[in-house]
Amino acid sequence: MEIDSVHFYVTDATNTSNWFINCLGFKLVDSYRDDDSLTIAIANKSIFLVISSPINNHGVVAHYLASHAEGIVDIAFRVNQLQPIVNNAQHSGIKILQPIQQLEKIKYACFAGWNCLQHTVIESLHPSNCYRLPNSKLRRIRAINRFSNATFTFTDIDHIVLNVGQGKLDQAVAYYQSLLNFQIQQTFQINTKRSGLSSQALIDTVGKVQFNINEPTTTNSQIQEFIDLNGGAGIQHLALKSANLIQDVAKMRSLGVPFLPIPLAYYTHLKQRLKRDLIQFSVRELQSIIEQSILIDWHHRKSNSLLMQLFTQPILKQPTFFLEFIERRQQAKGFGEGNFNALFAAVEQSSINN
Repeated sequence: MEIDSVHFYVTDATNTSNWFINCLGFKLVDSYRDDDSLTIAIANKSIFLVISSPINNHGVVAHYLASHAEGIVDIAFRVNQLQPIVNNAQHSGIKILQPIQQLEKIKYACFAGWNCLQHTVIESLHPSNCYRLPNSKLRRIRAINRFSNATFTFTDIDHIVLNVGQGKLDQAVAYYQSLLNFQIQQTFQINTKRSGLSSQALIDTVGKVQFNINEPTTTNSQIQEFIDLNGGAGIQHLALKSANLIQDVAKMRSLGVPFLPIPLAYYTHLKQRLKRDLIQFSVRELQSIIEQSILIDWHHRKSNSLLMQLFTQPILKQPTFFLEFIERRQQAKGFGEGNFNALFAAVEQSSINN
């Protein structure tokens, strides 16, 4: 299984797609307009985004945005065999929103996800990426290099994070285990003086899709605030994998991408941890990491496998959805658990400021 594409509903598809194009190096793939909405598909290498906005008050997109914040509505997956997913849905009582359709050699169907989320699942033996426009016409993009941008080193979607209501974590995990055969690879809790969350990291059976689910553990958690502003559970952030995070972040900052500020105390503590675990950076690289406010984490038994990450401030109309950028050196695993308290505190402070 692989992530095929991600579909956003926003108030202005042109403005949102232009932001990704101008600030993150995406390229226009195609666009489509029907009676009720405008849809634009953009890509950067294997990262495909589909962005729709309403052109009146009557269509599906307008109806969704009347009660939800802008954000992700469909995470599409590509699989070798679609029928087992259909069988899972039927066996588990999960709603099939669109039964199997066929276009040339490609089959696809759409399933209800958690809350208002949905999942288009595409059967294709080809390594090409697909995306679905509102007229249900599936088009294949064969030449991924056509959508590469030398300015940035993004390669693919590293993981996706879903926020659910308090007490719903286990149910949501079981839902995705039943539908997509996801497995639990990690669990953790984060607490600050103000609030907290519980999280479970899921992975598909071959290890290519990472899907994390959070729930708030306090009523004033920033996870709960997301749910309140979003109009229910939904996708909190999308993580894009970078081959050179320092370079990419510096470029994004120069283009005006807003990142979460990280307290300087974090880097005082980081230097102590690096010294303790005998991890060496050049003076120049460490200074660049600090200047770009990049977070660093590693497992004490695999200190050469470094995880580097950074998070934007909310990028859409409401202060809900944001992006993460991540670099995994030496195939580093995990999600920066050692950074989570610093991140959670930073997100809280951003929420307070907003």
